[in-house]
Amino acid sequence: MGEHLPPRPEVVAEQWERELEGLDTTTFLLVSTVQRLRRHLEQAFTDLARDHGLRPADLRVLLALRRSGPRCQLSPTALFRELMITSGAVSKQIDALCDLGLVTRVNDPDVLRGLLVRLEPGGRDIAESAMRRISTSYCGLEDLDGEQAATALAALRSLLTTVENSSAVTGAPQRQN
Repeated sequence: MGEHLPPRPEVVAEQWERELEGLDTTTFLLVSTVQRLRRHLEQAFTDLARDHGLRPADLRVLLALRRSGPRCQLSPTALFRELMITSGAVSKQIDALCDLGLVTRVNDPDVLRGLLVRLEPGGRDIAESAMRRISTSYCGLEDLDGEQAATALAALRSLLTTVENSSAVTGAPQRQN
C-alpha cells in the first residue's frame, strides 16, 4: 500500500509489558489488530471506489440500493438509516450520484409527496462489479481456505457480539467484577 504503518501490535504490546510489569495486553492486542485490519480494509474500499470514479460513501449508497431488492430503490430515510449517516450527508451523496446519472429521484407511489432513490443501470453495473470484486479478490482474503475463512468469521462474529453487548457500546453501567 505504500503508506507508513505503525509498529506491529505485538511489538507495542511487548513495550507496554516491559514498562508495566504484569500487564495483560490481550485486550490491547485485540483492539490494535482490529484497528490495523480496518485501516487496510478501508483503504482497499477507497481504492475500489476510486476505480469507479467515486468516493467510498457514494459507493456505499450504490451498494445499499443494489441489495435492496429487485426494484433497487429506497427512500432517503431508509438509506440514511441503512448507512448510519445523517440525512444531510445522504442528501449530498444522492445529489452527486444524480449528477453522475447513477441514481434518480422518483415519486413514491405509496407515500404522498414521498421520494425514492432509484439505482440507474450505470449505478447497478458499478455496484455489481464492486460486490463481485469484494467477494472474489479483496485484500488477499480470497487466499484463505474454507476452514480458515470460517474460523476467522466465527472469531470476528464473537468479537462483534462481545463489543456490541459491552457497556461501553450500549451505555449501560460498567459491570463490577
